[in-house]
Amino acid sequence: MLSDTPSGDPAQPDQPEQPERPSAPGGAGAPAREDLPEAPSQPYASLPGAYVAPGASGVPDAAGGWGGSAGYGDAAPPPSDAPRSRGRVVVAGVAVAALVAVVGLVAWRAANPVTPTAARVTPSAAPMSPPSPSGSPTPGATSTRPAAGGYPAELAAYYTQKVAWKGCSDNPRQQCGTIEVPVDYTKPQGERFTLALRKAPATDPSRRVGSLLINPGGPGGSGVEYAQYSSFVFSPAVRSVYDIVGFDPRGIGGSDAVSCLTDTDMDRLFSTDPTPDTPEEKTAVRATADSVARSCAARGGQRVMHMSSTEVARDMDVMRVVFGDSRLNFFGGSYGTFLGAIYADTFPGKVGRMVLDSAMSPNQTDAQETTYDIQGFEASIDAFIDWCVARPDCALGSDKAAARGKIAGLLDAVEKRGLTTTKPGLTRIGEGWVGFSIFMCLYSDSSWPTLNRGLAQAFSGRGDILLAKGMSVVERSATGKYATSSYLQAMLPVRCADWPRSKDTPATLAEQARLKKAHPLWAKMTGELYDSCAAWPTPGRTPKGTTLAVGAAPILVIGNERDPATPIGGTKQLAKDLASGVLLTSDHDGHGTYYAGNSCVDQAVDGYLVQGKVPTDGTTC
Repeated sequence: MLSDTPSGDPAQPDQPEQPERPSAPGGAGAPAREDLPEAPSQPYASLPGAYVAPGASGVPDAAGGWGGSAGYGDAAPPPSDAPRSRGRVVVAGVAVAALVAVVGLVAWRAANPVTPTAARVTPSAAPMSPPSPSGSPTPGATSTRPAAGGYPAELAAYYTQKVAWKGCSDNPRQQCGTIEVPVDYTKPQGERFTLALRKAPATDPSRRVGSLLINPGGPGGSGVEYAQYSSFVFSPAVRSVYDIVGFDPRGIGGSDAVSCLTDTDMDRLFSTDPTPDTPEEKTAVRATADSVARSCAARGGQRVMHMSSTEVARDMDVMRVVFGDSRLNFFGGSYGTFLGAIYADTFPGKVGRMVLDSAMSPNQTDAQETTYDIQGFEASIDAFIDWCVARPDCALGSDKAAARGKIAGLLDAVEKRGLTTTKPGLTRIGEGWVGFSIFMCLYSDSSWPTLNRGLAQAFSGRGDILLAKGMSVVERSATGKYATSSYLQAMLPVRCADWPRSKDTPATLAEQARLKKAHPLWAKMTGELYDSCAAWPTPGRTPKGTTLAVGAAPILVIGNERDPATPIGGTKQLAKDLASGVLLTSDHDGHGTYYAGNSCVDQAVDGYLVQGKVPTDGTTC
């Protein structure tokens, strides 16, 4: 998980410090992290964000929140040096640039230019027709009857199955269940994936308008866990009228997880020098990536070859019908926006109300993605530096102009000497772990104090604070074990399926050299650029390069102006690439836009999801 809350003594120097814990709208009854059944294991940036506690003290409510007494109870108060914005709940990070900075995983960028050929729909600000109420099954009941037709006859067994919902073991007010989908849609009689589902029923069943399927991104984030913590992710208004339904995508988490990377594989990725200086070092870096890719493909077998977002989108359509919805209502964050766009392009006539938060376009080219990465990273690092140099204890000093150079100098020193730590098996770390941890601290301004302390410690030659941050994100224990739920397990097979292969040419190499010279700190964070899926045995998806989802209902695309993970350029591009895309931007830092501290955004999204009111395209909050 991406967490800034200490798991031990707050005085321990190797623990990330606790983020600001804001008061919730409507009162001071927001639960402290300690009030939750357990902290989420996926990389959410901080908890809680905006929250209204509907449950009694100590009792989980149906949407996944836990009521609590006013104030913070035994929890520590917000630090006096907390960043300027409220703590935010952030979807699992797409982590493209983050992992590029560590292991050179840049195989995921589309190579085809975007050449729209279809007419773009200009959405009206008038409300859309609301979905037809379909009722809310009681706990233990099967799902409502599926919509008739609209799917291939050979898939009827999947589209007509029923979900045996039952109270979840950790929260009986939520419901858990499973469905089955074919591993290979061209062979529906063959092997099957069993998909894990979790539903937080609408809190006002009399006003229920349908299901809202959710995905937190990653790829590899758990939608089941996302639904478990839905009180921290969605407003009471949204939770009152929708069954919030999360699912673990095929091959991930509770859905027949495919674990194709060993602990050794993942440590190799993070320990490899991301900025090789000689041809021999470059060859070694690429050999490591190719070796890991081949190992993952061989160990994962046939199932690992069927984890593409295109196939997950087909699974989502099965869920739509099984849940009894004529159209799919969907909220996708981070890489979940890619999944939502693929669904909308595959099933445009089945799109209901869809929100894509912190987005990237399936049509993005290499050049576009690199431009967005640079813009997102530099805007985020500048925002952190502005905050830091105004503090008396800033690890970078008080000179803003010199701050970037100090970070670059630190990375140079780490490449030569490393940082010492107290973690068994990682007593010395290099640029891989350090760059990754720095980048992940930029996901949310609530992590800036941790980054400041980590940098200060790193300048003295120690890396405990930064390593603790990085290990928490990828769920690596002190003993060197990675959680099987770590989104890294799914990232390689999903990405290699979703994007075409990239090839170095004299022109692309020259452009890379130019960009690295013009943006030296970004270059040190990004590292060697190459295709980590080069050794993957199957080809990736070929982007259409045309307007997406022609004929779909209006799709709301939202993003923060200063997002290091899914930069605003990609969000704006997706809104343009979707025939009915509607853009809404937020003048905020960090990754994750809705329910993260901007009431203007929240009101617009709630109005769209609850009432069907489409915001004006290009609105800025």
